[in-house]
Amino acid sequence: MNASTSRRSQAKELAVLALLYLLQTVNAEMLRRASGALDNRLAGTAGGRVVANWALIQADHVHPLAMVVCGLWLGGMAVALGRGRRLPRWSFDGLGLWFSLRLLAEYLTINGMIFEGSKVEPGVLLGQIVLYLPYFVITWGWIFHRLDLVNQDQPGRIVLLSETDQTRGISAFDYYHASISTLLNKGKPTIVGVSRTGRLLVLLYLGMVLGLYALTFARILQLTRALI
Repeated sequence: MNASTSRRSQAKELAVLALLYLLQTVNAEMLRRASGALDNRLAGTAGGRVVANWALIQADHVHPLAMVVCGLWLGGMAVALGRGRRLPRWSFDGLGLWFSLRLLAEYLTINGMIFEGSKVEPGVLLGQIVLYLPYFVITWGWIFHRLDLVNQDQPGRIVLLSETDQTRGISAFDYYHASISTLLNKGKPTIVGVSRTGRLLVLLYLGMVLGLYALTFARILQLTRALI
């Protein structure tokens, strides 16, 4: 890969991480609204208190500091790349790892709130899930892309994209497309694990997708009952 192609590839990945940054900012606001409502209406249940405290720690303490750090990090990377420098791999992986951890933390929070859903406006919780979905699929697309394509001699040794024409070669876009397609195809997998790591990741991904389907249905049902 020549220098021009390498910088172009890094610019595309940086754009994806910047998009995740923006989506994470929106998700944090929805989390703050939901956790604030839960904290104000909490009836004192032990489970509800744990959920509220967990959500508020993320929204009011972890998120603001993290967004400042990530924003400066992204800005520094953009400036360096604009000056023609080739960025080290760890600078992308650090951000990607953080967004992946936030993906898991928010998933657990959204699931936890289902036990105290009656104390939060159903529309707020449904909106939180809807806004979480693009963050979910893009982050998973980055994970699959990072493990199977970046610094690999040949793609397809970790995961296999079943709807991609292998003869034309695989690009980073194909991993994001496969992640989104699996969600839109009602969980029908378009990503298949090849290695042990790949199979475990795909299993985790599909399990989380099914969980989101169930959560979305539950929130729609709650919203329907509230309107009737």
